[in-house]
Amino acid sequence: MRPSRRLSEELEYRVLHNSSREEYLMDQNVTRFEKLFVVMDPTQMIQHALLRSERIAAKENASLLLYSCVYDDRLDDDETAQQIKIDPTREWLERLAASAREKGLEVELQVEWNSDWRSAVLAAAKAAECGLVIKTASQHSAIGRRLMKTSDWLLLSECADPVLLVSGVRRWTNNKLLTAIKLKPQDEAHQRLNERLVDLSHTIATQAGFDRYAVTAHKGGEDLFYDRQQFADLCRLPRDRVFSNEGPPEQVIATVAKDIKPDVIVIGNPGGSTRNTARLLIDQVETDVLVLPES
Repeated sequence: MRPSRRLSEELEYRVLHNSSREEYLMDQNVTRFEKLFVVMDPTQMIQHALLRSERIAAKENASLLLYSCVYDDRLDDDETAQQIKIDPTREWLERLAASAREKGLEVELQVEWNSDWRSAVLAAAKAAECGLVIKTASQHSAIGRRLMKTSDWLLLSECADPVLLVSGVRRWTNNKLLTAIKLKPQDEAHQRLNERLVDLSHTIATQAGFDRYAVTAHKGGEDLFYDRQQFADLCRLPRDRVFSNEGPPEQVIATVAKDIKPDVIVIGNPGGSTRNTARLLIDQVETDVLVLPES
């Protein structure tokens, strides 16, 4: 069996520089997630975010912080009763953390009392200073997301760290990663975001053993001209791994994802955008979506 192109590049580099794989990854500007912030949902039987985080942490040698928020408006003025409510949640987290600890992973627990659990998740994620936030995606209609600030919406719009929304529909079995790129960035911020998306996708693919693909959307007219080779070069991919279609970005991405069935879609989140492609996309795909903030 012939080695993959990615593996061949790595082996060639390591032989040339007489380096270890760790040194190769460091020299490739690999982003390392040393600590993962995992949002736990006590209303769900299966914690898809925890299952995904354990796999990532094992590959990254990262630690986990399991976070949950509880509240009961009848107990607002009774701190003793609040603690009685918090304790079972902590015990529940301890039981879930046992499996990860048995695998040699370091796990911290945090349980908080707060009436606004959506904002509490965001504040706790910021305070934890973790490199990656992982949460099971909430199930909402596209209209529902437009009308209310869901916890997903708050994380995507305000979190300074990458956010992985886990679909929970299927496991990572296809070993494919799809990156959404804006082909003609309108400013330097978008251009830098493109570069970071490509770098992050390369990192994840290298560490997880995924094949990389890329997609871009155009509106027609002057954007209809599409230099496939130029786009492939931008993404550091062969021509047969890049796609371009006309239409709204979230629809184009979802269509390509349906065809190639990636395990993860990596997409940028430009600040200040009223039409958030990432927020619209998560209701159209049965795939994990990793959202990279602009800065």
